[in-house]
Amino acid sequence: MNAFLTATYFALAVAVTGAAAARPTAPFVLVITDPAASAVGNMSVLQRAGGAFVWAGRVPWISVAHSDAPDFVDRLHEAGALLVLDHDLALGCLQGQQT
Repeated sequence: MNAFLTATYFALAVAVTGAAAARPTAPFVLVITDPAASAVGNMSVLQRAGGAFVWAGRVPWISVAHSDAPDFVDRLHEAGALLVLDHDLALGCLQGQQT
């Protein structure tokens, strides 16, 4: 029981730390939209939020976008983004693809 409680607290601490690290704080963000909508849906979300497309990878429903607007993340969510994260996560994914 004690080991289970310790593991639970550790998992919670990792999740909170990961969430804090993934929170977008810069004008560049990683945008995840509905996979069923493909690239058209992703670009539509970016356009409705007033952002600029920067980069896309292997899957068309994940892209990096840019905007200097302070409410850009909120506008992305309102436009239909499922998840908006710090763009450094995408750069980490790129590093893994290059090896």
